[in-house]
Amino acid sequence: MWNRKKYLAQTAPFIAIVCLLTASLALAQDPSGRPTKPTKKPPVKRPTPKPEPEPITVILTVLTNPPECEIYINGERKGVTNAEGRFQIERLPLAHYSVEARKEGYSPSLRGFQAGSESPTLVFKLEPIMDRFVKEFDSLITSGRLAGPQTPNAMELVEKLSKQFPDHAEIARMKGVLATRFAEAAAPAITSTITNWRAITRDEILRALDANTNALALKGDDKRSQAEGAYLRGVLALRDFLTYSAQGATESAPNGGGLTGARSELEKSIEFDDGWAPPRYQLGVVQMYSGDIATAEATFIKVTQMEPKWAFAHCYLGQAYHANGKFKEAIETFRRALEIDPSYAAAHAGLGLARASKGERDAIKDIERAMQLDSSSGLPHLNMAILLSQSRRRQDRDRALQEFKTAIQKNAQNLDFLNSRAEQLLANLQKQKR
Repeated sequence: MWNRKKYLAQTAPFIAIVCLLTASLALAQDPSGRPTKPTKKPPVKRPTPKPEPEPITVILTVLTNPPECEIYINGERKGVTNAEGRFQIERLPLAHYSVEARKEGYSPSLRGFQAGSESPTLVFKLEPIMDRFVKEFDSLITSGRLAGPQTPNAMELVEKLSKQFPDHAEIARMKGVLATRFAEAAAPAITSTITNWRAITRDEILRALDANTNALALKGDDKRSQAEGAYLRGVLALRDFLTYSAQGATESAPNGGGLTGARSELEKSIEFDDGWAPPRYQLGVVQMYSGDIATAEATFIKVTQMEPKWAFAHCYLGQAYHANGKFKEAIETFRRALEIDPSYAAAHAGLGLARASKGERDAIKDIERAMQLDSSSGLPHLNMAILLSQSRRRQDRDRALQEFKTAIQKNAQNLDFLNSRAEQLLANLQKQKR
């Protein structure tokens, strides 16, 4: 039998759905009853992707001593520091790196580096590889190859190394060693200008001056070296004056030679080292040749105080006393010289002339003794000629003429005395004989 309640319960959901569809169709119509078109939905805007952030980088500055070093980053060559020792790497990403500086002749320097947020500066000081240079220098010193014209030589090597490694302690040591060797090379010539004036040659003085010049190039602030340089220039000027005077030249000799030049250099030498006796001694000699006997006397007194064992200084002081008419003091001073060196011929010759001037009769024996001790010197013959020329005996005066000639002949280089003085005395004696 049809069950109304059961039928309604089963069809009710379908009826609801139909009603809903009908209502929606009615709503989709415009006022005329026609259905409206569905509206389009606007496009969905997608967000613009953000750019990837750039990696953080730093600027690396490298400073090197010496300049012009090659720079490597993680083994890859990046460039060379400039003449000021500076190099920069732009945009270096944050990371850990190994940085190395290299230069020929130096030990390379390597260090780790962590690039952070700040721009860093790395400083490298490379140490030169000196072993082979030291061996080469020591070999040149041992073989005596101090300077040119032979090459290689120690001076040449030190000059080259000084340009490459100007502040290195080993180069300073080399300079000191070489300067000392140059000074030692000049020392014998300096001594000979005092003790063996007639024997030393002009070339020996020049070589000593060259050695001194090299020493000063290495150690220019050394006062003794400066004094020795001025001294050598002074004695060279004095020697040139004497040599050119022997050839009939006047005060002016080539290359600054002459008494004025000699005096100037010797005075400079004394200013550099007032406690060093050689320049004062030679200054006294220059003063004697210049005719400034009183000043020469004071100079030689000072020298004998500085060097009381220098027989030649006492001898020159004796000559100054004699020239000033102080015969007693001259005799005492010549005898003091002979106490120091009994074989010193010039002191015997000076003693004989001083004793003769004081009226002692056997004075000629001292001059004869000087002739025996040094047959090559013209000074004993000059003093003998002066002594005999004062005699009234004709045979003595005849012998004096010959002694003057012998003195001039033996003094060809003008190094014992001025031949012009002997020639004037000879001319005066010859006039007296007419």
